[in-house]
Amino acid sequence: MIDEDRDVAEALKKVAPQMVVPRGLVAGARKRRSRSRAVAGSVAGVGAMAVAVGFALPAMVSAIGPLFAGQSSSQQAASQADERDGSAAGGANPALVAQGTETAAAASEALGWAAIQGAGPGNQVVSPSSLALSLAMAAEGAEGASEASIDEALGLVGDARSGAYSDLRRSLTGYETSPDRIDLVDPPVTPALHLANRLVTIDREAEAPFVERLARWFDVPVVATTQGEAKAVLDAWVNENSGGLIEESAIEVVPELKVVTQDALLFSAAWATPFERDDLALDFDGVGKVDALQGIVPARYAEGDRWTAIRLPYDDRLAADVILPKPGVAPTALTEAELAEAGAALATAPVEQVDTTMPVLDLRSKMDLLKALPQIDLNDLGGIFDGAFAGQWWQQSVLQVSAKGTVGAAVTEMGVYESAVLAERSFVADRGYVFRVVDTSTSWPLFLASVVDPSAAG
Repeated sequence: MIDEDRDVAEALKKVAPQMVVPRGLVAGARKRRSRSRAVAGSVAGVGAMAVAVGFALPAMVSAIGPLFAGQSSSQQAASQADERDGSAAGGANPALVAQGTETAAAASEALGWAAIQGAGPGNQVVSPSSLALSLAMAAEGAEGASEASIDEALGLVGDARSGAYSDLRRSLTGYETSPDRIDLVDPPVTPALHLANRLVTIDREAEAPFVERLARWFDVPVVATTQGEAKAVLDAWVNENSGGLIEESAIEVVPELKVVTQDALLFSAAWATPFERDDLALDFDGVGKVDALQGIVPARYAEGDRWTAIRLPYDDRLAADVILPKPGVAPTALTEAELAEAGAALATAPVEQVDTTMPVLDLRSKMDLLKALPQIDLNDLGGIFDGAFAGQWWQQSVLQVSAKGTVGAAVTEMGVYESAVLAERSFVADRGYVFRVVDTSTSWPLFLASVVDPSAAG
């Protein structure tokens, strides 16, 4: 090489040094390559009332779409997973974390509202956070079309999904209190919150990768029990972690039940400004006189085309939104987009002194989520164990609103069944028949009966 060429080469090296693949990217690629089948396919894819209670999460950063412009969903999930892999070494991108939790929070509200709309007429109350966490746990064992269906409902895929819902859950740990220390009669000035979950196995083990991912992302402990003891085990946990507001598990213990995921939330908080009165009689449309609260309280107020709303604070972070449809509009006629619109408007509205009147509440709901959310495919949970599917999915909720504050509890449970062997034929003895007990080696009948009325004792 002549001196002139060497000078040019050295200059180029300074401008464009040799490319080095970051260690985090290599580690992320190795992790993805070695993932078990429990996550191998992971990139394949309030209330019907005037009161909608929700947590006022911190402001999120959302304008980062160009980072993923032109990427496929699998590339997006891989990029988000790399960011989470890097977070262990202190390299997390706060904007990506914020985008993930913002997406997860919005998806949770949409999921909860869809459940209310699908549950039928009458009062309905749901905990979107507990519902979404129940589904996020199931996602760790979902495969194929079921995984794609859950990903669509939760708005994220793979580690990005797991990380976002984990981050939302952990963001509330500052309010964490043991259930026996939460005052449900006189809500505390500082909001108190208890979150709990677990995996219960019944006469069998769940797949290790599924168990490991639940522990990694959601701190889920595992409890093993038997068919005979399962009901008592499930009931005791529900009662304890709901502060006694929910007495027993909604899960029916049947022979094919092998795994149950349980998620519980208990909440108690006083209003930042208590209501002055709780003895008013309010004329409620279509119902008549109901007990009501009244007071002039500091609140944020906003209006939309089909709604008016206020935000009543518990503290600087947690609040209750009361979204009132315009006359002639049923609560469940409000759309998911209108709920989001109300939330956005309230977030930026100024605090005013608002003369507020609303009913006293003591709502209780037991919702069959398999019926309320039939669009979610839970038929392939093979990452939990071979042939697993969701045979039951329930949420029980309690919401009490008084002049002092708000008390709420929710328990969401998913019962995972083992697929039965498919029958090749069907036989129904629905008319007179012969019954015989026989020694098949000799054809010698030990008992023989003609049955024309099975209900007769004689």
